[in-house]
Amino acid sequence: MTSTAAAIAEDKSRALFERAQQVTTAGVTAAGRYNPVLGRPYYFDRGDGCRLWDIDGNEFIDFSSSNGASMLGFNHPAINEAATKAISMGTITTQETKYHVELAEKLVQILPGAERVRLSNTGTEATMAAIRIARAYTGRERILKFDGHFHGMHDYVMFNSHTPDRIYEHFVPPFPDSAGIPAALHELVITIPFNDADALRDAIDVYGHELAAVILEPIAYNLGTIPANREWLALLRQLTKDAGVVLIFDEVLAGFRSALGGSAEYFGITPDLTTWAKALAAGWPLAAVTGTAEIMDTLNPVGKAVMSGTYTGHLAAVLAALAALDVMSAPGFYEDLNAKADFFYAGINSLFGKHGVPGHLQGIGARFGLYFGIEDEVTDYRQARKFDAALNNKFLRQTAPNGLHFHDFGAKAAPMHYGITSAHTRADLEESLQRLDNAFAAIN
Repeated sequence: MTSTAAAIAEDKSRALFERAQQVTTAGVTAAGRYNPVLGRPYYFDRGDGCRLWDIDGNEFIDFSSSNGASMLGFNHPAINEAATKAISMGTITTQETKYHVELAEKLVQILPGAERVRLSNTGTEATMAAIRIARAYTGRERILKFDGHFHGMHDYVMFNSHTPDRIYEHFVPPFPDSAGIPAALHELVITIPFNDADALRDAIDVYGHELAAVILEPIAYNLGTIPANREWLALLRQLTKDAGVVLIFDEVLAGFRSALGGSAEYFGITPDLTTWAKALAAGWPLAAVTGTAEIMDTLNPVGKAVMSGTYTGHLAAVLAALAALDVMSAPGFYEDLNAKADFFYAGINSLFGKHGVPGHLQGIGARFGLYFGIEDEVTDYRQARKFDAALNNKFLRQTAPNGLHFHDFGAKAAPMHYGITSAHTRADLEESLQRLDNAFAAIN
């Protein structure tokens, strides 16, 4: 079957989905793996470079990259060698090795503001720990977050990633993103619009003395791609410093997309704490909290804030991270990645115009969002949620038949994030634009 066939084979996938529904909730082992446009999850058999093959033999050029975790592509030889080394050492876990020290040294060397490092497994764990650290350090309990920003699956932050379609001035009421979140936690989270200087000043004036931390995605890829305004971010840094509030950059998704040093390097503004995951270990489960020595020393065993775990800093993931950082630190890595991104993003934006499809692409570095139905630059959640979900789904229905993998969670109030990897060649991207031309042509 050719990659641009009118339909994709799915006999084995459909049968496997039927089996899965008998033993898992909704037929998936994680909710985000269900694709509402496809009507089932993808079942992939293997990946190599920027391509994936499913169990029915269909080949796809991938633009989801494991929700951003596989930024170096699939089957990268340096990452495979690192994992193989870990296996040969006996699959050590719950213990420190020299490689843990080397990884921490490397992170301190390349990440602005990183004087100390503590590892965890997932982005959710990292943001939960960062907030705990901030509360232990300040003795305060409340946190401030921004409308539409996502910081993981724990109860402390699962508010207002999908605020209902209403306009709120300055303060946004708490809307839990999940059932099962205790009402008592509502009072601990203050939410305001992103990139709004007046709302920010008001929030610090009213709540600054109660805030342990302000947490944000400095580049909100979970809203497609919405960067902080540089002047606004500088104001945030100054106001938090003046109020004694810990500033947390959540780089679980944004980290390493735009620069080796993350958003602190990209914007030239350094937070107190930063959370990392996804691209850190090139697809292996590893996360980290980095920050100043003064604040990080609230952690046990020297401090009283607890952060540990059996699988924390698993050797395979640590070695994969060391290998990934070596690859990303190589001369020309980001120049090449950004040049390919610029070419591809310009090509997609030209397709919107060519086919008369309202919308545009916003992208920074290796990640981008598609804002169907919105012509102007999007700067906050209230604008992002105006995207045309129906038109977006029309596009997504054309991707798989054209041999393109664009995963979508569904039921999102803003566009999904997609991305390129270092494994995408110029030829891959040119081929993808030809396939996207077919997909855009079929939308109207």
